[in-house]
Amino acid sequence: MENTVYKVDSKMKLPVILAMLAGMVLIVLSIMGSRNFLFLIVLTPFLYLGLEILARKIIVDSNGITIQKVLRSKRLNWVDIQNVDAVRSGSKTFLILQTSSVRPVLITNSIASFQDLANIIIQRIPSDKVSETAREISQSSPRKLWPLIQAWLVCVIFWIVAVGKLLE
Repeated sequence: MENTVYKVDSKMKLPVILAMLAGMVLIVLSIMGSRNFLFLIVLTPFLYLGLEILARKIIVDSNGITIQKVLRSKRLNWVDIQNVDAVRSGSKTFLILQTSSVRPVLITNSIASFQDLANIIIQRIPSDKVSETAREISQSSPRKLWPLIQAWLVCVIFWIVAVGKLLE
């Protein structure tokens, strides 16, 4: 099996990039203005989240799966995965990979081709380690419209605030 790379759905990239640009404009404006650290403190987590969304990458190969994020990476070999489960909340779906480590690994349906990825994972894990919920979700993952709407809302709000700061 060759490496297959899964990234965040390309529809999410534009609003995230635009929101990050607006955030950076707000930070620059706040540094030049009287509230030097207020926007920096408030917007830094949003900028980091944007980087996390854009940098998220899942690489599947014959030996396992690698999940890469900003400044960190986690490797799971197929034999180390003890349990595969899933949770659905509205249009958000999480595939949960449990290993012997303390923290489970979550894969969200904001990843493009999430259903294909879920199917590959489920096929590689012994069937007694895969929950029925995970099987159901791998067959029909819901549309993920709400995260896209949220990204555009954040983008619009950030730009409204940035334009408002520029017009002060």
